[in-house]
Amino acid sequence: MTDDAPFLVRIWGARGSLPAPAVGNCQFGSDTCCVEMRCGPHVLIFDVGSGTEGLAQRLIGENVKRFDVFFSHCHFDHIMGLPFLKPLYHADVEARLYAGHFEDATTCREMVERFMAPPFFPVTPRLFRANIEFADFRPPDVLSPHPGITISTTRLNHPNGSVGYRVDYAGRSVCYMTDHEHIPGRSNEALLAAVRNADILIYDCMYTEAEFEPCRGYGHSTWEEGVRLCEAAGVKRLVLFHHRPGRDDEGLRQIESAARSRFPGAVVGGTGLELVP
Repeated sequence: MTDDAPFLVRIWGARGSLPAPAVGNCQFGSDTCCVEMRCGPHVLIFDVGSGTEGLAQRLIGENVKRFDVFFSHCHFDHIMGLPFLKPLYHADVEARLYAGHFEDATTCREMVERFMAPPFFPVTPRLFRANIEFADFRPPDVLSPHPGITISTTRLNHPNGSVGYRVDYAGRSVCYMTDHEHIPGRSNEALLAAVRNADILIYDCMYTEAEFEPCRGYGHSTWEEGVRLCEAAGVKRLVLFHHRPGRDDEGLRQIESAARSRFPGAVVGGTGLELVP
């Protein structure tokens, strides 16, 4: 697969909660959430978990000077890579950082400044040299970061709030809907509308249904619910995402097999996975 595709999705990290480096996690990777979307010449980044390190190296290697970052929310597994997004330390780079999940008056800038501060981290945003714009929004705001790109936003069910994104570009659509807890037996009409007829849905599949009950309130969903959502909304492909920390490659292969038996368009998200919508 090449970057010649008009719309390209590349996963740099698909695990949830914390990185899980281990011998048994080589196939799908060990890093937390980070997804890159290339919309023509434009680079969109969804979350900056530990997978951001690999992405940063690629951006520098390709001399990318402009990109947009969209936070689903600011729990550590989704932002821990921000201080390691190396292009932000380059004066000739332009970046916009978007956040809209807050349940109070917190802003994107305030979130970044609180996170990158002692005693939690020694490097503060004052060391960034890039021209950074902080953009605040509230779901269901529609964002237009560049001509031809439309990003719809949806509020998700997660402690402290979370935002899902639908990116429409060149007649194709990709949805990034992670850190969301479904309510068993109840249809979420807003989420159904947000993902309807999408080409790709990247969805929170942290648990199996057998694991779900004691984990209620944690803010995560199941692969079975992801399949139901795709079937109800006419989604073409499902990317299982935000893997449970203790889930090794064999466990993910088993889940992928079960998901594909019900929905052939299902695939386990892992570091290095590339998809063209």
